[in-house]
Amino acid sequence: MSYRPSQNPSYWTTEFKLSPEDIENLQDYLQSRERPALESDLVQTLVEARFRREDQRIRRELARGAVYQPKSAYQVGQQIVFPHLNFAVGAVSALRPGANPEHGPFDVLTVQFEQGKPRMFAASLKTPHKLNLGDGEDGMAQEEIIDADQILERYGRELRLRLRDQLLAQQETPFVNLGRYWSLAALLADVHVGHLNIAEALIDVRGVPLATSDILAELGLPRETPRALAAFSVDLAMAGDERFVDVGAESREWFLERLMPAEAMAAPRRLQYQAEPYDRSVLDVPLLQLEWELDDEWSDLDATNIDGSKLTRVEIALTYPHRRSGTVPLTPRTMSFFPVREGKRSMLTFVDGRWGKRFTGWVAPEARYVCGLSAWFEEHGIPVGGYVVLERTDNPAEVIIDLKPHRSKREWVRMARVENHQLKFQLLKHMLACDYDETMIVAETDTASTDELRRRLYHQPLTIFQLVDDLAPQLMGLSTQGTVHAKTVYSAVNLLRRTPPGPVFAALLSNPRFQTTSSGEFSMARR
Repeated sequence: MSYRPSQNPSYWTTEFKLSPEDIENLQDYLQSRERPALESDLVQTLVEARFRREDQRIRRELARGAVYQPKSAYQVGQQIVFPHLNFAVGAVSALRPGANPEHGPFDVLTVQFEQGKPRMFAASLKTPHKLNLGDGEDGMAQEEIIDADQILERYGRELRLRLRDQLLAQQETPFVNLGRYWSLAALLADVHVGHLNIAEALIDVRGVPLATSDILAELGLPRETPRALAAFSVDLAMAGDERFVDVGAESREWFLERLMPAEAMAAPRRLQYQAEPYDRSVLDVPLLQLEWELDDEWSDLDATNIDGSKLTRVEIALTYPHRRSGTVPLTPRTMSFFPVREGKRSMLTFVDGRWGKRFTGWVAPEARYVCGLSAWFEEHGIPVGGYVVLERTDNPAEVIIDLKPHRSKREWVRMARVENHQLKFQLLKHMLACDYDETMIVAETDTASTDELRRRLYHQPLTIFQLVDDLAPQLMGLSTQGTVHAKTVYSAVNLLRRTPPGPVFAALLSNPRFQTTSSGEFSMARR
């Protein structure tokens, strides 16, 4: 058993609070460095310092008297240290014989503590007791101590969050941070609006993102500021100015927000998903398998069961929202193909697998897509449901994008049109020049009309169940068998409402008007 506060999990979690000693220690640590410190380094410094202070305090207290053990004998006036009472120190004020047949002869001590009322303890006790120390123990600990490394392993992530919140919550805090890095405001160079105007002009003239080092070289900051702290000063100032956006994949690279495409800054409405409650328990195994195959970025799937990092190539059947927005989804399968940084947009280069043409793409991790493909989709005539192929390169900021071509020919496809503020479907011939998922392909006669209907429905309380109830029978009517595949309904619903497959499949299964006919196929129920 240990009586150290540091051995209690709550000491590092729910009860954790920065002390003045912690603040002073962290300031000294940062002051001694010529570069910003990682947040994890601050946590390690804090934990190790607390262990040192705890050891020092215990040794000071232990030096003030004998360690209390029930088996030991004591005299009136003797100072005793009680490890199990947080190393409190008291003096024996009285001593008398004890009376308990179970223990035989023993003494009863009256101990007056420096604070609080007197308390009584057993001494010269012949029977075993858990407070007795073993041979060679000095009262510092009993049994195994969880050390600083184990604390960091167990509670490091939670400690980082608590440390961040409490450092930033201080009034007139001397600490500054950007992302995972921290420093002291007093150590930074003064980066004023004039410097930021120079940075804007540099990026504007070159038309490409610039690394912090490239910008720093042109600003003329004081030489006495260490280079790493000067760069951190520039990063902090640019991060606080709405003109600039950090788009770097491996390190900070700054670009101008006004030079970025609109879809890189905010998700188009057709890509915005508003979650709607539904009963996943109704989904049967075939439909759950279809959901997994579709790999929609908003599906309720266990991402830990999908490891895309081992894939060198992946195929995507484009949904309508992504085809119209010039985007591909960020999913557990596709995410590792792109330079994704949590909460931060980043730039990449797409390489056309047909012609080798290179063009810019943008990763929007919070909205779960990569944009910049509108012109490429149009150039290759890729339809909704068309297969797009992603391949890795040796450069993590470059991705090969390709299609699966075939000879151009006119084929029958589902064509959507707007009629009396409703979406209607018919089969029409359409020119196609690449492979596609036949169950997902859909075209439209007039994109402006579809957009207007989507905007109209956006402000109406129309559920996925209602959309499926309206669209599925129309799609069944296009088939000679009177059936429709669940993926087709999913694709059609996404013309009007961004939704993953789960809610659509649940609406098909829970609607008494429909019945399953085979794996993934539905028809009107017989009455």
